[in-house]
Amino acid sequence: MKIRDAVFLVIGGLLVISGMVLNSVLVTDADAQVGGDNTILKNVFCENLIIQDKNGKWRGLFGLGTNSAMLTIYGDDGNTQVAYLGENAKNNEMMFQLKSKSKTDKRMASMHIDENGGRFDSDNKMGENVIRLVVGDDGSGGLDVRDKFGYKR
Repeated sequence: MKIRDAVFLVIGGLLVISGMVLNSVLVTDADAQVGGDNTILKNVFCENLIIQDKNGKWRGLFGLGTNSAMLTIYGDDGNTQVAYLGENAKNNEMMFQLKSKSKTDKRMASMHIDENGGRFDSDNKMGENVIRLVVGDDGSGGLDVRDKFGYKR
Protein backbone atom coordinates (compact mmCIF):
# COMPACT_ATOMS: atom_id res chain seq x y z
CA MET A 1 0.00 0.00 0.00
CA LYS A 2 1.33 3.39 -0.93
CA ILE A 3 1.43 6.31 1.46
CA ARG A 4 -1.05 8.18 -0.68
CA ASP A 5 -3.62 5.31 -0.31
CA ALA A 6 -3.09 5.20 3.46
CA VAL A 7 -3.69 8.96 3.72
CA PHE A 8 -6.97 8.70 1.78
CA LEU A 9 -8.03 5.73 3.94
CA VAL A 10 -7.36 7.68 7.14
CA ILE A 11 -9.16 10.78 5.79
CA GLY A 12 -12.15 8.66 4.77
CA GLY A 13 -12.29 6.99 8.19
CA LEU A 14 -12.14 10.36 9.94
CA LEU A 15 -14.96 11.69 7.76
CA VAL A 16 -17.16 8.69 8.63
CA ILE A 17 -16.47 9.02 12.35
CA SER A 18 -17.00 12.80 12.33
CA GLY A 19 -20.30 12.35 10.46
CA MET A 20 -21.52 9.88 13.06
CA VAL A 21 -20.52 12.17 15.93
CA LEU A 22 -22.04 15.28 14.35
CA ASN A 23 -25.24 13.38 13.54
CA SER A 24 -25.72 12.31 17.14
CA VAL A 25 -25.00 15.82 18.46
CA LEU A 26 -26.68 18.12 15.95
CA VAL A 27 -29.60 16.23 14.40
CA THR A 28 -32.91 15.98 16.31
CA ASP A 29 -36.00 13.86 15.66
CA ALA A 30 -37.88 14.48 12.43
CA ASP A 31 -41.21 16.34 12.52
CA ALA A 32 -43.97 14.81 10.39
CA GLN A 33 -45.60 18.19 9.74
CA VAL A 34 -44.50 19.55 6.39
CA GLY A 35 -45.86 23.07 6.06
CA GLY A 36 -49.41 23.96 7.06
CA ASP A 37 -51.85 21.97 9.18
CA ASN A 38 -52.46 19.08 6.80
CA THR A 39 -50.10 16.44 5.55
CA ILE A 40 -51.08 14.00 2.85
CA LEU A 41 -49.66 10.50 3.18
CA LYS A 42 -50.08 7.87 0.51
CA ASN A 43 -50.00 4.71 2.66
CA VAL A 44 -49.73 4.31 6.41
CA PHE A 45 -49.43 0.89 8.01
CA CYS A 46 -50.10 0.51 11.72
CA GLU A 47 -51.91 -1.77 14.14
CA ASN A 48 -53.97 0.90 15.96
CA LEU A 49 -54.76 4.56 15.41
CA ILE A 50 -55.68 6.39 18.62
CA ILE A 51 -57.21 9.86 18.52
CA GLN A 52 -56.73 12.03 21.62
CA ASP A 53 -57.90 15.52 22.48
CA LYS A 54 -55.63 18.29 23.80
CA ASN A 55 -56.00 16.95 27.35
CA GLY A 56 -54.86 13.44 26.44
CA LYS A 57 -58.36 11.89 26.65
CA TRP A 58 -59.13 9.20 24.11
CA ARG A 59 -61.76 10.31 21.62
CA GLY A 60 -61.47 7.51 19.09
CA LEU A 61 -59.74 4.24 18.31
CA PHE A 62 -59.46 2.56 14.96
CA GLY A 63 -57.62 -0.69 15.26
CA LEU A 64 -57.64 -4.43 15.38
CA GLY A 65 -59.98 -6.47 17.54
CA THR A 66 -59.62 -10.19 18.13
CA ASN A 67 -60.41 -11.23 14.55
CA SER A 68 -61.31 -8.06 12.67
CA ALA A 69 -60.96 -4.28 12.51
CA MET A 70 -62.97 -2.08 14.86
CA LEU A 71 -63.87 1.57 15.29
CA THR A 72 -64.63 2.94 18.75
CA ILE A 73 -65.68 6.50 19.60
CA TYR A 74 -65.52 7.79 23.18
CA GLY A 75 -67.58 10.49 24.92
CA ASP A 76 -66.43 13.77 26.44
CA ASP A 77 -64.80 12.07 29.44
CA GLY A 78 -62.53 9.95 27.24
CA ASN A 79 -63.67 6.69 28.90
CA THR A 80 -67.34 6.16 28.03
CA GLN A 81 -67.81 4.28 24.76
CA VAL A 82 -70.55 5.99 22.72
CA ALA A 83 -70.17 4.25 19.35
CA TYR A 84 -68.70 0.93 18.28
CA LEU A 85 -68.41 -0.80 14.94
CA GLY A 86 -66.68 -4.13 14.98
CA GLU A 87 -66.77 -7.72 16.07
CA ASN A 88 -69.56 -9.15 18.22
CA ALA A 89 -67.79 -11.37 20.76
CA LYS A 90 -70.87 -13.59 21.21
CA ASN A 91 -70.90 -15.01 17.68
CA ASN A 92 -67.82 -13.69 15.84
CA GLU A 93 -70.01 -11.55 13.55
CA MET A 94 -70.22 -7.78 13.10
CA MET A 95 -72.20 -5.26 15.15
CA PHE A 96 -72.85 -1.51 15.30
CA GLN A 97 -73.77 0.17 18.61
CA LEU A 98 -74.69 3.73 19.53
CA LYS A 99 -74.93 4.63 23.23
CA SER A 100 -75.93 7.74 25.14
CA LYS A 101 -73.09 10.05 26.19
CA SER A 102 -74.48 10.18 29.73
CA LYS A 103 -73.20 7.64 32.26
CA THR A 104 -76.60 7.34 33.97
CA ASP A 105 -78.72 7.33 30.80
CA LYS A 106 -78.74 3.80 29.32
CA ARG A 107 -80.27 4.59 25.91
CA MET A 108 -78.79 2.47 23.16
CA ALA A 109 -79.47 1.41 19.59
CA SER A 110 -77.64 -1.49 17.99
CA MET A 111 -77.55 -3.57 14.85
CA HIS A 112 -76.16 -7.09 14.92
CA ILE A 113 -75.65 -10.06 12.69
CA ASP A 114 -76.95 -13.05 14.63
CA GLU A 115 -77.38 -16.74 13.84
CA ASN A 116 -80.50 -16.11 11.70
CA GLY A 117 -79.68 -12.83 9.97
CA GLY A 118 -79.89 -9.14 10.83
CA ARG A 119 -81.18 -7.77 14.12
CA PHE A 120 -81.98 -4.31 15.50
CA ASP A 121 -82.32 -3.57 19.24
CA SER A 122 -83.22 -0.36 21.04
CA ASP A 123 -83.00 0.20 24.82
CA ASN A 124 -84.77 2.89 26.86
CA LYS A 125 -83.22 5.22 29.46
CA MET A 126 -83.33 2.43 32.05
CA GLY A 127 -81.37 0.06 29.80
CA GLU A 128 -84.37 -2.19 29.13
CA ASN A 129 -84.73 -3.62 25.63
CA VAL A 130 -88.05 -2.21 24.33
CA ILE A 131 -87.83 -2.74 20.55
CA ARG A 132 -86.37 -5.69 18.71
CA LEU A 133 -86.54 -6.37 14.98
CA VAL A 134 -85.17 -9.81 14.13
CA VAL A 135 -84.99 -12.44 11.45
CA GLY A 136 -86.61 -15.59 12.82
CA ASP A 137 -85.06 -19.05 12.72
CA ASP A 138 -87.43 -19.94 9.85
CA GLY A 139 -86.34 -16.89 7.80
CA SER A 140 -89.40 -14.78 8.64
CA GLY A 141 -89.29 -11.34 10.27
CA GLY A 142 -90.21 -10.62 13.85
CA LEU A 143 -91.05 -7.48 15.83
CA ASP A 144 -90.99 -7.41 19.62
CA VAL A 145 -92.23 -4.17 21.22
CA ARG A 146 -92.57 -3.59 24.98
CA ASP A 147 -94.00 -0.74 27.02
CA LYS A 148 -92.16 1.04 29.83
CA PHE A 149 -93.19 -1.71 32.31
CA GLY A 150 -91.74 -4.51 30.17
CA TYR A 151 -95.09 -5.82 28.91
CA LYS A 152 -95.36 -6.99 25.29
CA ARG A 153 -97.66 -5.16 22.91
